[in-house]
Amino acid sequence: MKPFIFRLVIPAVLFIPVSVLAQSLNQQVIPAKIQEVTVFINGAEITDSERVPVKKGRSTLIFDGVSPFINTKSVQVSAENVELLSVSTEDAIAATDARIKVIQDSIDILTDKIELIHNEVDALQFEKKMLAENQRLGGNQNGVTLVELSKAADFFRERTLKINNALTTFNNKIKTLDQSLKALHAKYKTINDKVNTARKQIIVVVSSDKDLAVNFKIRYLVNEAGWIASYDLVAPDINKPVTLKYKAQVYNNTAIDWTDVKLTLSTSDPSLAASRPYLTTWTLNYTSMANEGLLENKALQYNNDLSDSAVEYDDIAVAELSTSFDIAQRHSVLANGEFHRLDLVNESLNATFEYVAVPKVDLSAFLIAKVTGWEKLNLISGTANVYFGNTYIGESRIDTQLMSDTLELSLGRDNQILVGRAKLEDKASANFIGAKREESFIYEIQIKNNRKTPITIKIQDQIPISQESDIVVETSNLSGASLDKLSGRLQWFKTIPASENVKYTVAFSVRHPKSKYVNIRKQRVVRSPRFHH
Repeated sequence: MKPFIFRLVIPAVLFIPVSVLAQSLNQQVIPAKIQEVTVFINGAEITDSERVPVKKGRSTLIFDGVSPFINTKSVQVSAENVELLSVSTEDAIAATDARIKVIQDSIDILTDKIELIHNEVDALQFEKKMLAENQRLGGNQNGVTLVELSKAADFFRERTLKINNALTTFNNKIKTLDQSLKALHAKYKTINDKVNTARKQIIVVVSSDKDLAVNFKIRYLVNEAGWIASYDLVAPDINKPVTLKYKAQVYNNTAIDWTDVKLTLSTSDPSLAASRPYLTTWTLNYTSMANEGLLENKALQYNNDLSDSAVEYDDIAVAELSTSFDIAQRHSVLANGEFHRLDLVNESLNATFEYVAVPKVDLSAFLIAKVTGWEKLNLISGTANVYFGNTYIGESRIDTQLMSDTLELSLGRDNQILVGRAKLEDKASANFIGAKREESFIYEIQIKNNRKTPITIKIQDQIPISQESDIVVETSNLSGASLDKLSGRLQWFKTIPASENVKYTVAFSVRHPKSKYVNIRKQRVVRSPRFHH
């Protein structure tokens, strides 16, 4: 018989060094604190800088409270004196808040109270209905005495009054409790939205050969943020420079407030990948959009799916070279989707002024400022509030895709320039010459400058253009206007001294077969109320 040998088998795990076991416990959660935000036209780059104590060995650092709209492919982590082993993102576990339970308990109590009062109201309504259905006394055959009738009337009246008073009291209580319940629901939603908003975590695994404090910098892109440009254009007076006030409206819908952060606004496109670009053919024609510099470069695809976004998007034109604005003061932008307004820069631009009048359409002179030098500012398309002097003129739009080297701004009507246009009926005529009908038209245009300084004005009118061979238009007096024969537009350029006026005459005739009707006069149409008699 072979001798029995007892062997002690010890699990291998018992031989794992204590230092290795301790490494699995080197895990800490660091609340993310946003330090810097670079806001793009669509999207933003978040920068979080933290100094974290790291133990010797392997450690897992969980940066908590990251926006759920993070682009997970864009996360960049840098650290000194440690080895970065891995970086990943995952959903954070929803937090709990003791205030939510207290509010929920109060909601339940109020709901029960309201339900009990509704039960009382239902009972009283039933009793009231029963009284109404049992008001007949004595049946169809037997009458009742006056005493019995008086007692019954007193009973029904007193009981109905008590029921109505009780219903009024209960309904007032329900109204008060409903208001309190509504306030509790609003408070619950406010706290719950902040506490239980879906969040992300950035998981960073590092290895260190000693205990030390490490500076970590984390950068990543997020959707649901951006900025749009807006402008104030202020012209203090004629022949003075125009001040352009470049403004920005920043929005944050990322579910994370930006509290006391350094802001930078940029016109860069954060979606461009790092792959090398390739030029495509540069074509010019009358129908397609310009494609100079079109690059076959795939984007990060982090902001292409915007179907569920709470923000509406438009395609706007930006300068070819990216521009950034460093905001001097730190700002807080709440994650409520509302616009946070910032002043960027003020620029003084040279401008020339001229008036434009089209008396046939509007008996006013419009002041136009022609601004040069705007292209050096790298503007992007946006709305502009226009001011002349101390008066708000209205809203215009700066569209950099359509502008030339001169930006034209309409500063509105100038009431000190009087414009008139009248048809001289006594000199006009309508004649029949054989089979032809000829009508002559004579108009007088008058411009008066009531300003104390000379003005330059462009005056426009028109003559009709025939599109038929048997309709003939002939001019007899255009007062020296330049004539565009294709459009029939007449135009005068004139410098009018202070307190003086000019007059122009437009005379033409139209000849056509008298058997055919030609609608020469176009009536102005306005909306008028209709009354029924």
